[in-house]
Amino acid sequence: MLLLKLSIGFTNAQSLTRIKGTIVDVDTKEPLPFVNVSFKGANVGTTTDFDGNYYLETQWGTATLQASFVGYTTLSKTVQLGKSQTINFALKNEAIIMEEVVIKADKKRYKNKDNPAVALIKNVIDHKNDNRLESLSFYEYDKYEKVEIDLNNITDDFLEKGWLKKKFQIVLEHIDTSEINGKPYLPIFLRETASKMYYRKDPKALKEYEKGTKLTGFEGYLDDDGISFIMDKLYQDINIYDNDIFLLSNQFTSPISIVGPTIYQYFIIDTVDVNGYEAIRLAFTPRNKGSFAFVGDMYILNDSTYAVVKIEMGVADQINLNFVKDMKVDQEFTKFHDSVWVLTKDKIIIDYNITKKGRGFFGKKNVQYTNYLFDVEREKEIYSPVEKIVKAEDAKEKTDSFWVEVRTDTLTKQEQGVYTMIDSIQKIPAFKRTMDIAFLLITGWHSIGKIEIGPINTFYSFNDVEGFRLRGGFRTTTNFHKKIMFDTYLAYGFKDEEYKYYIGATYSFNKNFLENPQNRILVSYQHETVFPGQNLMFLNDDNFLLSFRRGQADKMLFFDSYTVDYNKEFHSGFAYNLIYEYRKERPIGNMVFQNDESPKLFDAIRTDNVSLNLRFAPNEQYYQGKNFRLPIYNKYPIFQLRHRQGIEGLTNGTLTYGRTSFNLFKRFYLSIFGYIDTESETGKVWGKVPFPLLNLPQANQSFFLQEASFNLMNFMEFMSDEYVSFKATYFPNGFFFNRIPLFNRLKLREVVGVKALLGRLTDINNPDIQADLFNFPTNADGTPTTFAFNEAIPYIEVSAGVSNIFKIFRVDLLQRVTYLDHPNVSTLFGVKGLGIRAKGKIDF
Repeated sequence: MLLLKLSIGFTNAQSLTRIKGTIVDVDTKEPLPFVNVSFKGANVGTTTDFDGNYYLETQWGTATLQASFVGYTTLSKTVQLGKSQTINFALKNEAIIMEEVVIKADKKRYKNKDNPAVALIKNVIDHKNDNRLESLSFYEYDKYEKVEIDLNNITDDFLEKGWLKKKFQIVLEHIDTSEINGKPYLPIFLRETASKMYYRKDPKALKEYEKGTKLTGFEGYLDDDGISFIMDKLYQDINIYDNDIFLLSNQFTSPISIVGPTIYQYFIIDTVDVNGYEAIRLAFTPRNKGSFAFVGDMYILNDSTYAVVKIEMGVADQINLNFVKDMKVDQEFTKFHDSVWVLTKDKIIIDYNITKKGRGFFGKKNVQYTNYLFDVEREKEIYSPVEKIVKAEDAKEKTDSFWVEVRTDTLTKQEQGVYTMIDSIQKIPAFKRTMDIAFLLITGWHSIGKIEIGPINTFYSFNDVEGFRLRGGFRTTTNFHKKIMFDTYLAYGFKDEEYKYYIGATYSFNKNFLENPQNRILVSYQHETVFPGQNLMFLNDDNFLLSFRRGQADKMLFFDSYTVDYNKEFHSGFAYNLIYEYRKERPIGNMVFQNDESPKLFDAIRTDNVSLNLRFAPNEQYYQGKNFRLPIYNKYPIFQLRHRQGIEGLTNGTLTYGRTSFNLFKRFYLSIFGYIDTESETGKVWGKVPFPLLNLPQANQSFFLQEASFNLMNFMEFMSDEYVSFKATYFPNGFFFNRIPLFNRLKLREVVGVKALLGRLTDINNPDIQADLFNFPTNADGTPTTFAFNEAIPYIEVSAGVSNIFKIFRVDLLQRVTYLDHPNVSTLFGVKGLGIRAKGKIDF
């Protein structure tokens, strides 16, 4: 897309100025931490670390570099622009004395014991419940939020490029200069939100009523709700009094957390005046620079309340955080009614780096809070909705006069022009071509008018049964119809010489079929093959990468499915799904349907099925794409109850049976120690059924990691009619790796996991006992490949992996612990049950 093209197209024609150095006390020669080092007349700078070292690299420096620190005389030195150099400073201590404590650099070993800075922060922690707004019984306020994304590092040489002037002249009219580092930037996205917030202490409820939202969109490429979701995840509201702060999809430890003194080092700097109040300036920095923690200054009221009146913080350069070069969080609090400190200024600026040379984006969030009202109880209906954010139906349709009224400050010229600029560049052919290419690479779909062709990763695949397989398909978009979507494909296998195809039609009862929560009905017919036990989430079974499999995978089912599927979701997070399906399944490849009662082969299984699926996922969020959505997990559990009932004789169905399962997913956040994803499931098959209708665990015979599957289990290796499973994956987010010298520079992250499944096959569904049931599959030589569980031994596999490799890849080493005597068990380095699996994932 244009944004990508602009970012990649930047040059480094302006020479970089690189400066390193050390700053010490002129008398003691001790290094000085937290010294501000900046170019005079430019908003470009940094601060020294605990050893007094600093490093600057920029294209926007000036001829003078100055070092300033409270209690010391500011010193300036001359810079040779465009060159690499070392500039050291020796600052003179002015011997500022604050409450009998001399402020000077101290290189002694840091200790919490008898440390006045630690004593101070402990008082802040002890009083935080008194100072936080949530101590009140009720409160409400108006909230105006502005989020902006800018393209940065725009050089003069780049602006002179002919193709830019010729095709994107309107872009050049919106260049501005950043307040965080003085770099030129181009605003490319703007979202404004106006809300009313209501809080009740008991029972606890915090509700946001979104009155209006306005944003620049890329119609036809990115969905507005999808864009808004990304912004919400990147810029969640920060409450410094919480123990943990969610930001950039990660969990940071607050400097005022109850575990703060074990995570941070604190230093009293001096006393200053903050809006007429005397405050103690307390510097803080993480003990381990790679941890998800902040570095900065907080200003604490110099009285017995220990309230925070201001805080400025960012992240250390060494933090194990991807794509972020710089960050600034700035919050200020104002005293209301001589007792309550409320947040009035809330600003976040993040410098995202796509490349090492500084090319990337700025993200800015500015929130204004007004019209505070305390201890006024509203109607119960105000606090009762399950969802945290209640959006007005006309939120996206507000007039200009509404926005003029709710804005607490006017938009800049560049901000005002973003809306019209984005609308204008979308009409430029060069922009459309670039966006089409980017959309194809990211989603696998190519837009042509009112349809999309794809996905490209299914155009070609292969397996042992179908051989070389070609597929092509398309789906309609909202440009074709807002409420109706058609989806179809045609595939052909050159070994089995069979056509496969699908056609479906979706009708949405909402304004369009992308709107959440969903309320839609789907009617479809599918004539297709499947590996029993390969039930993939968010992936097609014929994905090209899944063609590379280990061991034998020569047993498939060829099915015909006629389906009517109604799905209804609610804002509360509750959803139900009602499905009717007629399904015919026949064996292909080396799969046969045969029993001991008769030598004949059976052609197919025919079932009429009615299913009811119930799901409750409170406060669930999605990333909404153009024609798809992905759930994003949070701290709330997800409950799913499913039941499928087969009814004999409803049409051509020949079996009466039932199948019930209950699933619980829960993510546990562990502060600086990362988080754990857990999933438990239990299920039962009711009645007598052939083996394809038993529980077939979700297995994986590819070399790519599938988190929902048993990665070292074979297709149809186990069957049961009663089962219970448990899966847990621990993501420390680099907590351990960050503490290994040298190794921590790689910014890798650890992953460990365990998966277990215990099943039972009752006599009624055991073909060794019931002669009329189909025999379990075997190899061509009669060797069994499908087994019932030993009821005393669960299937277990464990894993340990490394993620964030090149910021993209994860590689796991897995060990299968039980049932190693089964055929087709993975072997690696001579160790049976050992395997390596990999996957790709981009995250902060």
